[in-house]
Amino acid sequence: MTKKQAGFTLLELMVVLAIIAILATLITPKLLHNINYGKQIGTMQDIDTIAKACLAYAVDHNGAPAAGTQNGPLSPGNEFIKILIEKYLESCPVTDKWKNPLIVYSGKAVAGFPGFQQSMVGNSDFIIMSYGRKGVDEHFTFDPSNREAGLFESNTMADYDKNLINWNGTWIRAPKS
Repeated sequence: MTKKQAGFTLLELMVVLAIIAILATLITPKLLHNINYGKQIGTMQDIDTIAKACLAYAVDHNGAPAAGTQNGPLSPGNEFIKILIEKYLESCPVTDKWKNPLIVYSGKAVAGFPGFQQSMVGNSDFIIMSYGRKGVDEHFTFDPSNREAGLFESNTMADYDKNLINWNGTWIRAPKS
């Protein structure tokens, strides 16, 4: 009587590992794309929420929250956030979904953003932006004569590195919808 050994042969193990490697290669890029797509959408929703609160505040007070003094990254407890949380927001995120700081310009400080001239900026203006997945300013310049020039197709991973910019509740740098 011959005794049969239990287990896998080296060839069988190599075939299984090759199949797993092929599946991982096919699935990983799509998975990363979906994760970043979710973060981009979540960040845009957060920015929209803050923008709606800013618009409500501007209607009530004839000016943006912390007008002229907010001109950079949000930080917990700063004046801009305190003003909005008093009545307009339950909470205010200070980072995007990639954990990079949200950047806000309010009132006349908007004139410090590339493409905005002092003459076209009022006390009620505001810009809310995310530097995208890598957290790097891409130095986008707004073109007032072509407000849709900043809209882009979001098809590649590099598109998640682009800035997301909302001016007075309107997207001036974001994926086309």
